[in-house]
This record gives sequence, structure tokens and C-alpha cells, in this order.
Amino acid sequence: MPEQKLGLKLSDLEDDVVVAAEAGSGRLVIVKHGGRVYALDAKCTHESGELGQGYIDNDELICSVHSGAFALESAKASENTPWVTDLRPYRTRVDGPTGEIYVEI
Repeated sequence: MPEQKLGLKLSDLEDDVVVAAEAGSGRLVIVKHGGRVYALDAKCTHESGELGQGYIDNDELICSVHSGAFALESAKASENTPWVTDLRPYRTRVDGPTGEIYVEI
């Protein structure tokens, strides 16, 4: 899959703060958590809530609209929030020398 530079560097991200970003023809959310960078779809699967306004709880991204929960690692919907379905996860890469973040789209 082709990689795209997000225009974000690792130093731009704070731990457990959700950031919205453009990639290809769509929007993603980017999260630095536990020393890794995750990228997921930016729209909640329940009523299209903006996940860029969500927050991190343990290892999950929580939608601020109806509290749908998604695992950061897999983008799978939590069994505790059956009103949402899985998101799409995107593979990320951080360039060591520059800290630039790339995502496979």
C-alpha cells in the first residue's frame, strides 16, 4: 500500500491526545499511546461522530458523542458498546531521523 506523509511529527503529538489529520481523500485520527502511533478512521460508525473530538481511556478511543469505544491496536469496536462497529486501522511509520509520521492508505 502507498504511504503518505501526514505533515505531523512525533514531537507534535502528546500522549493520549487525539489529533485529526488528512490522508489521501479522507480524514483520520492519530494518537500516540504507549510509545506507539495509531491511525484510525475519523468518523464513528454510530451516527458519524467526529472521533477527533474523542478521548483515550486505557487502550481505547472513545467517541465523545455516544461513548462508542474502539481498541487502538485493532480498531475493533468494544463488546461493551454494541451500537458501534469496527473502524479501519491504518499502519503508521515514524521516520527515525526526522520524526515525520507516515500512514499507509
